[in-house]
Amino acid sequence: MLSMGSTWTPRGSGCQFEIPTRSGSSGRLNLIGCLTVDGAKTHLDVRELNGNCTGEQVMAFLDTVAQTCEPQRLTVVVLDNAPFHKGAAL
Repeated sequence: MLSMGSTWTPRGSGCQFEIPTRSGSSGRLNLIGCLTVDGAKTHLDVRELNGNCTGEQVMAFLDTVAQTCEPQRLTVVVLDNAPFHKGAAL
């Protein structure tokens, strides 16, 4: 059985997601995403990464975001201090 983790959401939005989590022999569940804000509308784009997360996967996601996002909209990608977020290419 998968335990449930919760996501960060805007205060008062009432749309917090529960995400199944895995650890140990069940493997990891790696997600990457971005939040796009257009006035009062928001769009969350999340992708599951198979296997171990690598800097190449992060760069591929960021390249896709850069090619598809619209400059007039605010798009936020949060990178923490994970090793695959700190490679030389990033």
